[in-house]
Amino acid sequence: MDNLIHILPTILRLSGDNEEVREQVVFAAWRSVTGEQIAQTCRPFRLYRKNLIVATLNQTWKKEMERMSGQIIFKLNSLLGAPLVTFIEFRVDPAHVASAQPKQPPPFEFQHTRELEEELEPAAAQIKDEALRRVFLRAAAKCLERRKA
Repeated sequence: MDNLIHILPTILRLSGDNEEVREQVVFAAWRSVTGEQIAQTCRPFRLYRKNLIVATLNQTWKKEMERMSGQIIFKLNSLLGAPLVTFIEFRVDPAHVASAQPKQPPPFEFQHTRELEEELEPAAAQIKDEALRRVFLRAAAKCLERRKA
């Protein structure tokens, strides 16, 4: 990914100063400059002229990011090789931040674990330690149930 980030200035130059490309290049650079944790809690929303609007998860993140904005602007412009951002406006917008998060699959609901444990009991009978046998049965049953799903 780092190698890809370093071609952003070339993409920008070849775009012929296209506004949409400029915005997307800044958004891509944001993640690289800020790091994973900040990228998960603060998401660029819009680049308007040279003002970058960034959505934050909450007021605490907004205040912290406002303190760091000078450093972030410097790093963004250095990475991109051009002064594309002169000001960052932070807005509290948890919905916009959440929309960028990968969707989590719904939790798996086990419904047949007990039946599978009973089916596995004869094979597990060779395990002498009672506690270990119970843990094994539960883990094996859940594994089998997930595989069948």
